Parts: sequence; structure tokens; C-alpha cells
Amino acid sequence: MTENRESTCAKCGRKITAADINCPLCGALTAPGRLEPKSRVAYVLLAFFFGWAGIHNFYAKRTGEGLVQLGVTLLSCGLMLWAVELWVLIEMFTVSRDGRNVPMRGRGILTAAILLAAGALLFFGAVGGAVGYPFYLRCRQEAALTGCREHLSRIGAALLLYADENGGAFPAADGIPGFEALPLAEAEVWVCPSGSEQVDFRRLSRRNCSYVYLGGADREQAECPVAFELPGNHARNRVNILYADGRVETHVFPGSVRSAVEVIGVLADLEPDPELKAFLLRKR
Repeated sequence: MTENRESTCAKCGRKITAADINCPLCGALTAPGRLEPKSRVAYVLLAFFFGWAGIHNFYAKRTGEGLVQLGVTLLSCGLMLWAVELWVLIEMFTVSRDGRNVPMRGRGILTAAILLAAGALLFFGAVGGAVGYPFYLRCRQEAALTGCREHLSRIGAALLLYADENGGAFPAADGIPGFEALPLAEAEVWVCPSGSEQVDFRRLSRRNCSYVYLGGADREQAECPVAFELPGNHARNRVNILYADGRVETHVFPGSVRSAVEVIGVLADLEPDPELKAFLLRKR
């Protein structure tokens, strides 16, 4: 009968029973001399962030459990951390009284569930990002490489049109003057998709063009390189090269090859045809 006797909280005036250690509304102690309860929310937060060291149990006066958790973590040099964290996870949801056997106050289970859900989202988000970002980056690089090949193919088609009207010969001038002789009006053609250049077609220059033209060839020299992109645009130093018959091939160059002259030098060294080798050497 005594346990069910009602009275009022001296702090907020809410009705309480003799069984209430704390006021259900304001949390104040209902009688002098009673022990101040620990916050279960604080217990859960400490367990989530510092559970490996047993800090939450030290806070809740559960000193024995805290010492065991800290000792296992340190003595195993972290190898048994998984076991300690599993233990802590169970405590987050099941421990409701402190080491003095006083019920803890607050919605600790809800807090634990929110923290666990947030931790899971962060973990899987980090794993997904670590796995997905390299894949995304690789896809983007391959798309830029393919787009670059298409640009050179369009330049090759324009070269063949020019040759049809000029006895099979391509423009004789090297570089930008040779490109400007072609029937191409699309400004984006002159820039590799992996680059960040802004092309003003009215003032095409070496600064806003990703490609190099080797003038003086003709369409009968099918194996002759007539244009290529500057190295450094693609992963593994891949470089797209346009040949006189209009095809585009991708070559992998050593990482030390960083300029147009060095690309021409490598092509000349690999060229078995003496006539084409001499043509390339003249362009260095």
C-alpha cells in the first residue's frame, strides 16, 4: 500500500508515487537522500564513441566491467576489439541500471538505435564510396578517351574531304595553320573531352587545341601518322593517333613522354618504313 501512495513533486508539482525514485516529468529526486540516477542517453553515447575503453561503464559506476573492457583492448593490442565492441553493443540495449542498482533515466534504447543506424549508414557509405569512386573515375576516363577518338575521327574525315579536292594531298602546313585549312566549324572538335580548355574557334591556337597536325602527307600513305593528341590527357599516358587513311588508334607511351616532340620521336623509333621514318624525323 505504501508503494502506491501518491504525493506531488516538490519541484514541478506532478503526482508521483512512493515507488518513483525520480519525478517522471522533471527527473528531480522524490525524497532526500536518494541517489541521483545516471543518464542512459549519456551512457549510450559514451558506449558508442568510447566503448573500447569502458568509459561508459566507469560513468555508470560499473567499474568492474569497464576495467575488463579496457584491459582486453590494451592487452590484446586491439586484436580483441571486435569482441569488446560486440559486448558494448549488447550493453547499449540491455543495461538499464547503474552499478549502484539505480535505474538510469532517459531513452537510451532510442538513442542506441539512432546511433547504430547512423553508424551503419556511414560505414556502408564509406565502403560504397571507396569501391564506387574508382569505378566511376575509370568510366569517366574511358568515356573521355572514346570522345577524343571521335574528335580525331572527325578531323580525319575533314582531312579526307580536303584531299579529295586537292589531288589527294593534305594541308602542307604543320600545326594550327594546317588545321585551319580544314572544313571544320565545330569548336569542340579541337579539344580532348578530358581537357578543360575553352575554345574560341575564331582564334584557334596552340593554347586551346589538344591536337598536333603533321602537314605534308597524302591519303596514299595510309600508315603515316598525320595528327595526334598531346600526351597527359588520359590515364597510363595513352595517346590517340590519327593516320592518313582516317583510322584512329590508341598507343600507350612511357610516362617520361610529355611533349609533342617526344611523341614524334617514339613514333619515328618504332616506324619500320624508311620513308615514313624520315617524314617523322623531319617533324621533330
